[in-house]
Amino acid sequence: MRQALTALWTLVWMGAFLAPCQVRAGQQVYLSASPDGKYRVVVEQVIDRRVGDHIFFRYPISLVDSKTLRHFEIREGVPPLIKESDRETFTPHWDSIKFNWAPDNQKLFINMEILEGSWRTYFVDIKLGKTLDVTADLESKLYDRIKSRGWSYQSATITPVQWIKPHLAFLKVATDCGKNTDKENNHLFTVTDSVLYDTVKQKVVSDCSDCVDSDSAKKFEKYFIKIQVTPTPTPDETPTAQ
Repeated sequence: MRQALTALWTLVWMGAFLAPCQVRAGQQVYLSASPDGKYRVVVEQVIDRRVGDHIFFRYPISLVDSKTLRHFEIREGVPPLIKESDRETFTPHWDSIKFNWAPDNQKLFINMEILEGSWRTYFVDIKLGKTLDVTADLESKLYDRIKSRGWSYQSATITPVQWIKPHLAFLKVATDCGKNTDKENNHLFTVTDSVLYDTVKQKVVSDCSDCVDSDSAKKFEKYFIKIQVTPTPTPDETPTAQ
C-alpha cells in the first residue's frame, strides 16, 4: 500500500485544494490510512521557491478524507523522513515515521524523526482539524523524576501501547540514564514512565513509574471508572424516608 498516487489523483488534488499562489511539483506518496479506510495520510512535493536554475521543495504531510478530499496539513515533512533524488523526486524513509490510530478512526498519534535520532510525537484530532506536538507533555514527568535524582539521561523514546478508551491513550516513555553527569557513564540503565493522555483535555492525566504494562493498564482503567459522572436522580427516582 506504500505507493505513489496515480496521475488522476494528482490532478484532482491540484484542482481541489491548491492555494492560488502555490505551485505543486506533482509527486505524492500515501503514508497511512485509518482502519476504516476513510482517511489517508499523504505527503506531497510542493515547489517552494526557485533560485536561478535550482528548485527548492517543501513536503507537507496532510490528512485527507478519501471521499470528499477535504484535508488539513499535519506537519512539514523533513529529512531524514524525506529523501530527495537528483531527479527532483523524493522517497519517504519509512523507518522515520510511525502511526497509531484510535479505534474510532477520529484520532491518531504520529511519531516522526525530525533530525537524525531526534523524534517528536504529534497528536492529530481529525474532527477539529488540529495537530499538537505533545512530546514535552508526555516526557515531563519522566524527566522531572530523573533530574530530581541528579542522573544524566538521553533523549526519550515514546511508544503508544494501547487505547484504554476512545479518548484515553496509554503511551510508554523510556530513556537510558547514567548516575554520572560530569563524566562518561560506563553503565546505563533504562527508566520508564507509563502515561495516560486524555485527548479531550489534551494533557497527561495519570502516570505509572517503572510499571509493567499490565499494571499500568489496570491503573488507567481505574482512572476511567473514577471520572465517570453519576447521573443525578430525577425527583421520581429520589428515595424518600418511609
